[in-house]
Amino acid sequence: MYPTVSKSLPLSLLALASVSLADDNAESVSTLSFKNAFVNSGIVPEVIPALDPAVSFYATYKTEGDSNHSELLIPGSSLTVNEISTLPIEFSVENLNNATNITAQTRYLIYLLDADAPARSNPTARNLRHWLAGNFTLNGQNSSVLSTAQRLARPPNAGAPFTNFTAPKPDANSGVHRYIMALYTQPARFNTAGFESVGMEREVANWNLSRWRTQLGLGPAIGATYFVIDTGANGGNGTSAPQGLNNQGGNGGNNNNAGGQGGDNDTNAAGGIKASSVYVLGLTALAAVFGGLIMV
Repeated sequence: MYPTVSKSLPLSLLALASVSLADDNAESVSTLSFKNAFVNSGIVPEVIPALDPAVSFYATYKTEGDSNHSELLIPGSSLTVNEISTLPIEFSVENLNNATNITAQTRYLIYLLDADAPARSNPTARNLRHWLAGNFTLNGQNSSVLSTAQRLARPPNAGAPFTNFTAPKPDANSGVHRYIMALYTQPARFNTAGFESVGMEREVANWNLSRWRTQLGLGPAIGATYFVIDTGANGGNGTSAPQGLNNQGGNGGNNNNAGGQGGDNDTNAAGGIKASSVYVLGLTALAAVFGGLIMV
């Protein structure tokens, strides 16, 4: 249902083994890999005409069945409804020095939307906004799962989000939904003013991203990531099967739409590998190594 208002990087098996042994031993994702993932998933050019991220943008979530285990969300990760029943426990960025006009005082805004609402085959509520919040700042700490990434957080006096978080709960058998999170630098005038001050509406379905960017005077997203929910798996609540690596390595993948980002509108396709699958593969690789076998 939807509201009316409201590790697919190519890792060696040996590297996977280290991920399974060291809890939260995440690895960086290159900005080129983010870019390629958005093309391979169909998000570019269906939702955003192009994506050329300046930063690597991450979210961290708690894995289902183990509340003590945090996992780094990478583009194409397949999550369950339970794993995204609350907001990610943290957001973080790498390569922030590559973004232009960034200072220690810069604030950021982040959104979460469903590109395939209410159903993949009939997305009449496409670009359904599940959350929109501004006034994120660097909080001086590194990510809890990736030491090279810097945390983003909203200070206590940041005020309420423009759109409060509504947990994704897609209908069973409504297709694979792609959920996009994007990071923008926030114009200074919104440090103390709400987005409604420029005419932004509260309606969340069929969100016109191009109009929104124009209203707020935003540049292109400096970073973005996405995850998928497979609604055909256990009524939309279970994990989906691994969907391949999608050739998202730093030097591979599809380089179509390599220009800068812009506009925004619709959607279609999915990819990625579930964190739990990485864990299993890591154990397999570890067993092979200790057994004297070499796997390539």
